[in-house]
Amino acid sequence: MNRIIKKASAILLAIAFIFAVPSCMCIRRSYAAEAVSAIWPLDKSFQKITTYFDPMRNESDASGYHNAIDIEADYGANIIAPRSGKCISAEWKDAYGNMIILYHEDLGIYTFYAHCSSVDVVAGQAVSAGNVIGHVGSTGQSSGNHLHFGICDNLLSGWPCRTYYDPLTYFTFDGTAVTSPSTAPTPGEGSPSCDCTADCAGTYTTQNVVTYLNIRAGHSADTSALGQIPAGSQFTVTKGNGKWAHVEYNGISGYVSMDFITKVADAPAESCKCSESYAGTYTTTGVSDVLNIRADHSASAKLLGTIPANATFKVTKADGSWAHIEYNGIIGFVSMTYIKKIEEEKPKATGDLNNDSKVGIADAVVMQNYLLGGAKLTEEQYAAADMNSDKSVDTFDLIIMRKKLVEELEKNAETKTW
Repeated sequence: MNRIIKKASAILLAIAFIFAVPSCMCIRRSYAAEAVSAIWPLDKSFQKITTYFDPMRNESDASGYHNAIDIEADYGANIIAPRSGKCISAEWKDAYGNMIILYHEDLGIYTFYAHCSSVDVVAGQAVSAGNVIGHVGSTGQSSGNHLHFGICDNLLSGWPCRTYYDPLTYFTFDGTAVTSPSTAPTPGEGSPSCDCTADCAGTYTTQNVVTYLNIRAGHSADTSALGQIPAGSQFTVTKGNGKWAHVEYNGISGYVSMDFITKVADAPAESCKCSESYAGTYTTTGVSDVLNIRADHSASAKLLGTIPANATFKVTKADGSWAHIEYNGIIGFVSMTYIKKIEEEKPKATGDLNNDSKVGIADAVVMQNYLLGGAKLTEEQYAAADMNSDKSVDTFDLIIMRKKLVEELEKNAETKTW
């Protein structure tokens, strides 16, 4: 019995350590992926996000880039302190309207709450997590009742100043399932009609981009960011209108400004009799260095790029001699003499990052290290870490994994199987 108790205690301590690490991180962090536990700043009934945080605000501190998240809520709804801290100010701030700023000494950051109808705290007042600090309104430059909730690590003359952080990745809000803006168009089926044509289709790369290019949810910089394309990366454009392009990159479909991209190669010709019966995941065979990706069904066609020996890639269709492939954002053709199909493996358990056919503490450690920026995930690990299947690995996936671990622990406690 003592051995069982000791083992149970060790497991509990391990879980506590994994999810306590974020709150022990040093202050003045350069990014916000640590998933610090916090209380949702409104009543749980208000979880609809109408505007997301835009990381470009840290590249150019201009008001056109959103430095917070906007949460839709009723007039007068309670605004709740997500963590303990000290009120720095609670006053009128022009376009922000009535704004409350709290300082959280343990994290070295400020949280701010704008457009309040009224405030319940004063400068210098200490607040505890869960305290009501104000009420939702539409004061200042606002189009309706909502909470403008942000995080920053500096103040400039009493105003929020970069670096800014996304509250949805900086904090972990248990039991909160935020919803997307109702006005944001969804790429693909159901998207609004546009004047884009396939004339712009092809393989592109970024231009005049230092860090990354945002993939937007619509033909506008005002729509939410779905993901980013790193500077210098190649990606596929399916159509465009000269201003905005429909892109596909790393499993994300969306839109990018054509001011920041340049074409590398035209889209492959589609006049062929290739069959989708060949479709699947392939790898190279008999290739010692690289396999050339061609612009057509011919070894004399233009070279678009290469596939390293033993790399895996997607074949969409083929005719037995040449295959249509997608690799690293490039769409083209390769000779089937040098490729072979990989047998599909049985999907492993969601959350199984170390490939041991179960979800355990070790998997949580791997995910935690990734979110802290201390480790990279393989393509297979990334897919397994995407617990909520939203094509992104973030703190919401960590929340789901934690719940799975706790459920497993409780199950073992009931059956006494340790």
